[in-house]
Amino acid sequence: MTIIEMSSPDLQEKLPPARIKKRSFLCRIILSMALTYFLILALIFLAGLMFSRNINQAISSYYGPEDPSPYFFRWFVIAGAALYTAATAGIILFLLKRKVGFYLFFVAALIIFSLDLAFLNFDWLRYLIHTGFIFILGIAHFSRRCYN
Repeated sequence: MTIIEMSSPDLQEKLPPARIKKRSFLCRIILSMALTYFLILALIFLAGLMFSRNINQAISSYYGPEDPSPYFFRWFVIAGAALYTAATAGIILFLLKRKVGFYLFFVAALIIFSLDLAFLNFDWLRYLIHTGFIFILGIAHFSRRCYN
């Protein structure tokens, strides 16, 4: 058989049409929720970096460090902006079906979690949200349902 005979229209009609697998609706919802949460916090930290005098009181009342020095606040905001932006970038890569996105998100969230425990007051809600997103996105990543 030659190449011309193999590409005949009769042969093409016998092949079943290719299926396009779409990402599940639940996976899109979970990734959108995680993206929204981490993006909002990244933007708050970026705003805090730019307008540190005005937002210093708002962040201090939420995170609760007692009498923070300006240098502590500046490094706190720089680290927060970088880590939450990295977590957001990881989620965006995960949305684009890149496996490295989950690992980038996981490392950034783990560092955020560790720094939270080391320097800030204990807050159950913040830890539940972060570990919940790590757990849910981990299940989605290792089950490979979000990569179809």
